[in-house]
Amino acid sequence: MMVQNRISHIPIVDDNNALLGIISQRDVLAAEESSLIITDTFKRFDYEQSVKIIAFYRSEIMTNNSKSSVHQAALTIQKYKIGCLPILANGKLVGIVTASDFVNVSINLIEELDAQEPEQ
Repeated sequence: MMVQNRISHIPIVDDNNALLGIISQRDVLAAEESSLIITDTFKRFDYEQSVKIIAFYRSEIMTNNSKSSVHQAALTIQKYKIGCLPILANGKLVGIVTASDFVNVSINLIEELDAQEPEQ
């Protein structure tokens, strides 16, 4: 799913869209590393198919409220050195802000500033 959608994080929610946790690319890679111990291809495939999400998703994560400012979200990502920040409204997941989103904002702001500078 991560490869197909070109994403680095997947939120885990319950039937009511309440956030249970998050899985990052790093979490998936760590789970795959443990399967490398198994040298038999068929056994490794069986092992990889048997690993459940609940075994490795992170449930203790930082979140922000949907009424928080963009500035507050950026500060949270920076302070805790996290790649994504789930956004909640009334205890339910409504979105995710990523560090990449802020890189895109920075690029746009730099381009706007460059366009406003007088040519020398």
